[in-house]
Amino acid sequence: MWSRIVARFGAPDVAFGKTDGIPDGIAAVDTNTGFEWSHLPFEDNHFVFGYWDPPYDRLYKREGMEIWRTLRRIAILHTHIWPRAWLANAEREAMVAITMGPMKQIRCLQVFRKKIA
Repeated sequence: MWSRIVARFGAPDVAFGKTDGIPDGIAAVDTNTGFEWSHLPFEDNHFVFGYWDPPYDRLYKREGMEIWRTLRRIAILHTHIWPRAWLANAEREAMVAITMGPMKQIRCLQVFRKKIA
């Protein structure tokens, strides 16, 4: 998945959530690395481009909004469509359906970019 994202959208400088297949040298932000998604110690727009692969048990609205605060652009891989309204000043750049895993469950890679005034 990582190589497909990089080929089409460029290389993220940070990964949130599941980080298998993420190359060394990319910042990993998750409870395993000492971070809580609901209150991150980063400034607004700290990262240029982030990749987020959250668990698929719910949408993690509050966490997603906090992650978005720290980014200028995000690629979210999820089984549900993320509402653009949850991400302040966001425009949807792309949405790609992807089948993965042994059950070929459909996930959607959604890329958002902040509108700069």
